[in-house]
Amino acid sequence: MDIMIVLRALLYRLREGGSWRALSIFGKWRTIYGHWRRWVETGIWDRMLKELSSKAKGTLWSIDSTSCKVHKHGHGGPKNVDSQDIGTSRGGPNTKIHALVETGGRIVDMFLSPGHRNDSLFAEMLCDDAPNGITILADKAYDSDDFIAFLEERGLGHCIPSKENRKAKRPHDSRRYKKRHRVENAFQRLKEFRAIATRYEKLSETFLGLATLGAILAWI
Repeated sequence: MDIMIVLRALLYRLREGGSWRALSIFGKWRTIYGHWRRWVETGIWDRMLKELSSKAKGTLWSIDSTSCKVHKHGHGGPKNVDSQDIGTSRGGPNTKIHALVETGGRIVDMFLSPGHRNDSLFAEMLCDDAPNGITILADKAYDSDDFIAFLEERGLGHCIPSKENRKAKRPHDSRRYKKRHRVENAFQRLKEFRAIATRYEKLSETFLGLATLGAILAWI
């Protein structure tokens, strides 16, 4: 099958969501899916995002997560559901996308977790590759002494409001904190793709691949 047809089919599914079988309008859907799985497994989308994000500029970067509901087609992957980054919360089965976003509002790094896991558990992973001199903007969910110490040890600044139950409130720059909306904007752009706003993928790696492709499109 012509690679350009495969790419058009993938972009169509990214935008419209639905099942892989629906791509029969482009040709053999199993062939299209086979190309997709191979590209995901070889890490081509990860390498492309890493290359594009190497051009990131600015010093105010943000971290956050967003929840994506899991369609019934998204269940039934190998092993248990938790191994496919599917969790259950009050909103039902969902997956979280965690992202590090640069000053321009484009995603630099991203990964998945089950939807019921607390954001703070993944804070250090998000910032592990952030370059020195960057200031991390984050909401109260990331306020912890361990995370603040991690950032300072890595030479990273921080602008994180204190939790309500913190006895000694830490000061933060409210003007800088307003720039945190860029990570929210990045998620909004990402979830304009129906295949990301609702997870139809049984495998976490193929769902993350779609999310990564969406992030790449924002860069190019």
